[in-house]
Amino acid sequence: MKILVTSARLPHALGVIRALGEAGHEVYASDTFRLSPGLHSTHVREHFVTASPTFETRTFVGQIADTVKSRNIDLVLPAFEEVFYLSRHLGDLATPEKYFCAPLEALHQLHDKAHFSEMVTGLGLPVGRTITATSEDELRAAVDEFPEYFGRAVFSRGGVALLTNTGPLAGTVSVDECSPTPENPWIVQEFVHGEDLCSYSVVHHGKIAGHCTYRHPLTIEHAGGIVFESIDEPKTLEFTRRIVEHLGYHGSISIDWMRLDDGGLHVVECNPRPTAGIFTMESEPFAKAVTDPDLDDPYIAAPGNQQQIDVAILRDMFREPADIPEDLKRLMSGTKDVYSQKGDRWPGLYVLLAYSHVFAFRHRMHVGKHKHSDLMEAQFFDISWDGGEID
Repeated sequence: MKILVTSARLPHALGVIRALGEAGHEVYASDTFRLSPGLHSTHVREHFVTASPTFETRTFVGQIADTVKSRNIDLVLPAFEEVFYLSRHLGDLATPEKYFCAPLEALHQLHDKAHFSEMVTGLGLPVGRTITATSEDELRAAVDEFPEYFGRAVFSRGGVALLTNTGPLAGTVSVDECSPTPENPWIVQEFVHGEDLCSYSVVHHGKIAGHCTYRHPLTIEHAGGIVFESIDEPKTLEFTRRIVEHLGYHGSISIDWMRLDDGGLHVVECNPRPTAGIFTMESEPFAKAVTDPDLDDPYIAAPGNQQQIDVAILRDMFREPADIPEDLKRLMSGTKDVYSQKGDRWPGLYVLLAYSHVFAFRHRMHVGKHKHSDLMEAQFFDISWDGGEID
């Protein structure tokens, strides 16, 4: 099968590309900059540089559609929030069935953290008490409601700009730095103590074809995972199934969870796209879940699979000298690196070269508030969606 993976700069996009290529599929890849690591994987038959889905939506959608036609692509698999722009224009495309994504309404319900919290509450799933704030005064009142709280914009991603008074990120962002509006609200939730877990599922019209649950044995800046390990937690499959069946969802879906000390599981938030769970899934069964699913017997990743981002571990050593012993142990553990792997080394070089684009994006953003997260925000600058009208 000929498959086009978009937003190939992201580490999980590279994981998708490798898995599909190793399973024998003919993989194509696209991104908005030419130094994207995924574009230079040996598993990519041909790559394309496109316009920005965020800033030049119609041009981007047209370029993807032209590629689908000219290369006779069988399936388009979006790896990030370009999925919203493609979904918005599905009705304008000649072959909408080739795009592995849900209608925009379903994507919006999952991406908007306030709507998602309301929906899962209605489904009877456990979620922390949630307050939505549309102004600074409402945000101040919301944080006063909880002895321990956790807040972020309803349209956010990547663990950036987290407002909390508890844990290692306490006080990193102040209420004064947050500007909720009716168009871009914030949510504040009670802080729930436990272990952060994540899941990634491949879904066909409300039925799960592939699923993994994973944790982060190591994070950077106490936010983003840089080591990924699959675990056994059946409740994530059960709860995800209820969500996707409710929506009749089609495409990739990833959910963050909190596993409590008593074994209970709380829903935290959702990303309707692939995430790092791909690194804990085997290539052949993952590819089958995407292209030839057995909906009566879904693939569930076995526990104990690990990969890590070596360059992020090195960065952590420079940022947090106290972590050097643990980081060195990780680097010497023999765990497979996300970017540079046997037979496919070029992405390991391009992940460094690609920072020229990221730093250029950061300069354009003029970020001055959240210095701890502006580099990560710049990674997504021209491929993200914050709930606005799509042209």
